[in-house]
Amino acid sequence: MNNTFNINRFGKLLAYDGRKYIRNFGLTLIILCGLNLVMWLLTLIFGFTMPTLPRYGMIWLAVVLGILMVPAKAFGDINLPREGVGYAMLPVSTLEKYLSYALFCLMTPVVILFGSWAIDSLLALLPFGGFVHHIRHLGFYGIMQDFIMEIGELAEQDLTGEDLGSFQTIMSMFGPAYHYAIILNFIFNVGLFMLGNLFFKTHKTGKTLAIWIGVSYVVSMIMQIILLSLKSSLLIHPENIDIVTLTDFTKSMMTTSNILNTILTVGLYVGLFFKLKTQKY
Repeated sequence: MNNTFNINRFGKLLAYDGRKYIRNFGLTLIILCGLNLVMWLLTLIFGFTMPTLPRYGMIWLAVVLGILMVPAKAFGDINLPREGVGYAMLPVSTLEKYLSYALFCLMTPVVILFGSWAIDSLLALLPFGGFVHHIRHLGFYGIMQDFIMEIGELAEQDLTGEDLGSFQTIMSMFGPAYHYAIILNFIFNVGLFMLGNLFFKTHKTGKTLAIWIGVSYVVSMIMQIILLSLKSSLLIHPENIDIVTLTDFTKSMMTTSNILNTILTVGLYVGLFFKLKTQKY
């Protein structure tokens, strides 16, 4: 039954995991969605205006915290010697456990993102408090455009023309690849902390985060060496460098990076399935 899938059995497992998710992570989920409420209360108490950019940053901070915390906090007992036995004995297949586990962990950052944005928007509708503008965009280009417009209003100047022209041109060229990279990065990190939750018995989030930081540092150093070597090769014939060459080079680098990261992410989730399948108690 390890690799079978039955919709009725899977539905019962979702209900079971959902109850455990709410019991173990429900309050944390509410707190993360309501972080911007704290900022709004501060503006109400001290009487200042909070622009959209810091509130946007707080929303994404809540999303990151949700990614880090949800596997260990909501499903932290699934690999423990005593508590995990009950999970191991559930009359469901490994595939169904895997899909349910992934579904709840992957939906958490999405719920936090849109829940935080909805709460922030409701607060912005109130005639009091310091949330004058609501966050209209959840993408980086959109929020920067809104923020520049807000600064222009404070300075009583129009800063929406040339100030955004170059940035808009860049995002029009690299926007889709950039957005795909951001989404893929979140999916990868969710899977990484899900895997850490299965590997470690204690201090699951801290240990996974420490390994993630260490590996990221090593990878960044390797990437810097590669980029420096590529830069040196380009500078050998600087007369051949123009905006078209640099644009094509950047697009190629982003495409290659996205392909490699996609393969890495798929491999991570395949490894996660086999780790869950072969879990020892």
